[in-house]
Amino acid sequence: MRRDFLLLAVAVFCLNVGFGIYFATFNNFIVERIGIRPEELGFMEAVREVPGLLNAGFNALVAFAPAPLIGGLSLMLMGLGMGFYSRVKTLPWLVASSVTWSVGFHGWLPLEGTMALRFSEEGRKGGRIGQLRSVGGLANLAGLALASSVALIDYSGVYLLAGLIISLGGAAILFASWEGKGEGVRLLLRRRYALYYLLNLLQGCRKQIFVVFAVFVLVKVYAASVGTIIALRIINQLLTILLSPVLGRMVDRYGERKMLSLSYGCLVLVFLGYALIHNPLALFVLYTLDNLLFFGSIALTTYVNRIAPPDEIRPTLSMGVTMNHVAAVLTPLFGGLIWRATSYEPIFLAGAAISLISLIASRFIPERRFYLDRSSKPC
Repeated sequence: MRRDFLLLAVAVFCLNVGFGIYFATFNNFIVERIGIRPEELGFMEAVREVPGLLNAGFNALVAFAPAPLIGGLSLMLMGLGMGFYSRVKTLPWLVASSVTWSVGFHGWLPLEGTMALRFSEEGRKGGRIGQLRSVGGLANLAGLALASSVALIDYSGVYLLAGLIISLGGAAILFASWEGKGEGVRLLLRRRYALYYLLNLLQGCRKQIFVVFAVFVLVKVYAASVGTIIALRIINQLLTILLSPVLGRMVDRYGERKMLSLSYGCLVLVFLGYALIHNPLALFVLYTLDNLLFFGSIALTTYVNRIAPPDEIRPTLSMGVTMNHVAAVLTPLFGGLIWRATSYEPIFLAGAAISLISLIASRFIPERRFYLDRSSKPC
């Protein structure tokens, strides 16, 4: 199990090196090279998220394939799409490349959680997922260091490097244990998991607003440079490295209900600040605060582990990804149109409202002592 967890950590590291490069340079890349407009960005992000809608169906098709095999091939496809950014100069090719790496990423996304739970000890699963987040934070720092060489290499060289590193992560996870082959993962939609689906739906809205538009506001409205964005990312990843294991253990200790409520309550304030404050320095602080509230995703994963029997964890996580992306497809599209018609502030006011609804919904998660035996079959 320890060897498998280390191989998963290698894959997570490589994936996040690539994402470190991507998030540090992407907004400047699309503004400087393509001159993209807000509504075009919203359209591109909406199309890019479509593969997430198909996640549950995809995992049903590969029901009898082991998670490391599908995960490895998914990361290799993601690396191919990311590397092709090096040739992109127009919006259609930007969309095509984005969809390619998105297919691979969304194939990987639920499998990372599945393997993290499988390769972790009982009673330490939240802490283990937190450790993986620290690994991802360290990898993001490495990616930021590579991205800082953009002035010497240019965007093309940086994206080729990102694609290669992500593909190497896919090759690494292929050597993890293929235990679970033929476990019969299927398309699964159960009433018992309705609250989990709802929280993922709301998270998709909230996450896409911030991921798509928060940095774009800094670059497009406040003319933040690549160096400024890289500095913000470095601060965020240092905090992630230091705090992820601690926050993961807090989820294990205090439970999903309390931690999710804390996360969503703070997000309400972050989104209101982004909508109402027009000082770029304040927005830099709010961007960093949003990054500190990532432990909500840890809590959602451990919540599934507590309410689902082992053979339903993977399909439930996959359905959660699909629910997340129902919102993720629509949110950037409408967000871009709202910005074009008015300004960016209403987008973040909507994010505050969604976070408030998430807070209310999280209060319906039962206290840990009321969880049912995971070995029982849900109805």
